[in-house]
Amino acid sequence: MKVLPLLLVLLSAASLAAETVLFAPDPGPAGQWSVSLPKPGRRSAASIPVPVERIAGKKVMLAAEIEQQDVSAKPNYWNGVKLMLVLNHADGKAGYPQAGNFSGTRPWTPHAVAVTVPADISSARIELALEEVSGTARFRNVRIIEDIPADCRGYRLTGSVDRANAEYRAGEEMKFTFRLTRDGKPASGFLQIVCAGDDGRSETLCRKLDKAGTAVVTRKLARPGFAMAKATLLTAYGTPAQSGGRPIQYGLGGGVAADTLKPGEPEPEDFDAYWVRQKRALAAVPLEVLEKKFVRESKHCLIYDLKIACAGRRPVSGYLAVPRNAKPKSLPLRIFYQGYGIAGAAEQENPDELTFSVNPHGIENGREQAYYIALANGELRSYGFSDRENARPESSYFNGMILRDLRALEFCRTLPEWDGETIHLSGGSQGAFQTVAVAALSDGISSCSLEVPWLCDLGGVNIGRIRGWRPNYRPGLGYFDTVNFAGRVKAPVTIRAGLSDWVCPPSGVWVLYNSLKAPARLTMYQGRDHAVYPAFDERQTPQTTYCK
Repeated sequence: MKVLPLLLVLLSAASLAAETVLFAPDPGPAGQWSVSLPKPGRRSAASIPVPVERIAGKKVMLAAEIEQQDVSAKPNYWNGVKLMLVLNHADGKAGYPQAGNFSGTRPWTPHAVAVTVPADISSARIELALEEVSGTARFRNVRIIEDIPADCRGYRLTGSVDRANAEYRAGEEMKFTFRLTRDGKPASGFLQIVCAGDDGRSETLCRKLDKAGTAVVTRKLARPGFAMAKATLLTAYGTPAQSGGRPIQYGLGGGVAADTLKPGEPEPEDFDAYWVRQKRALAAVPLEVLEKKFVRESKHCLIYDLKIACAGRRPVSGYLAVPRNAKPKSLPLRIFYQGYGIAGAAEQENPDELTFSVNPHGIENGREQAYYIALANGELRSYGFSDRENARPESSYFNGMILRDLRALEFCRTLPEWDGETIHLSGGSQGAFQTVAVAALSDGISSCSLEVPWLCDLGGVNIGRIRGWRPNYRPGLGYFDTVNFAGRVKAPVTIRAGLSDWVCPPSGVWVLYNSLKAPARLTMYQGRDHAVYPAFDERQTPQTTYCK
């Protein structure tokens, strides 16, 4: 048993008791390893064999302290300062878990990576190196220890900005303040804060919380757009602290002249003509129910699993919920479109509405998990992100998705219980994209409800806006950009989104809102990510609603 010296403890918030060291290489008289490169390349400070019998079959952590000077920007996330455990498997494959790293100059700072080591590894080694960067890095206190999660119960990370509506002028300072408490009292510790802006600038900071449990970062934007900052509480090893299986994080954002934001790329000149052709191809396939299976009877509804003929490779699939004893022409219709992922459709029901939940892929619903895992690892792996497919709209994965969405609406209009007038469309993330597309390409829609809309302003990355999580811009994607559909929507639209959404950044949401010509209501929430941060409280967080 070896106790980490008190001087090396960065976080009293996640203080260490004792750690079990499984392997600690000898650094020699210098007490450290050092590596320098005058220009970007690769050089190793050490490649250290690890006795496999000490780590095989165990959950371990490779930990060290690293000091660095003038380390240049890394071309890829896996490059830079390397603290890496190389694991060679019996089948010839290898794993390369490595600690997160940063550019620039930093004092001695803890770094670590946790990994569950397979029982059948044939060999292992520790790599300390610089890769595809220049600069100097030093490593000390390198060791492999048993990974025992820190006790982070009771911690709560929140934040605020110095402007309730998060609106600023160009060049004006934005002040983001993060607060950490434990059991309601200010707590100490270190935060890793990732910052990004629509001016193309980004950086990662490490900030010590003051006696009040706060840390402050400031940002500026010289042009219209948004700046965001996301803070993560760190353990004493420099790894993200967790509570209940989730990182202890919080995010904040502020904007400049959001109402002036326009798409980063113009819409295709033949946008309307393209969709006329696609709708014509859909109409050539007769509307036919291929399968209707009774699923269950709930307190209020009868639920069916449907498959409907459609243009393209797959049919429409989804769950239809019909209220019990519904009379002909008596009920409004609501169609739900789903977010990104590979699963069966989600069952939705309402005793006062007909509801149809559309599977975005036309795959089977209600299957065993292995079925969806096989699709995720095979045919549907990273769907929608293929540069080759997105070069042309006809080959983009989203083309078939929208055709299935349109056919689902067409089918629902034939339901005898529908009142013939009221159609509500709803969806979040990818489902919001589908909602806007269907509303733009259809008449008679009554309302659209959007949560954290995705695929907005795909060309924004070409002018330096925050990338978020979206495909590379390719010519074919212009026909599926949510903002290009927006101006063709006639129904009222409500949007709810976050000022610190790292999947669907706020600039894209605002370009969508600015592009709408129909009545619209946008509510932006402070402290909301794509999935809400652990301490997010909709009742208390600052929020601003805009109407047109």
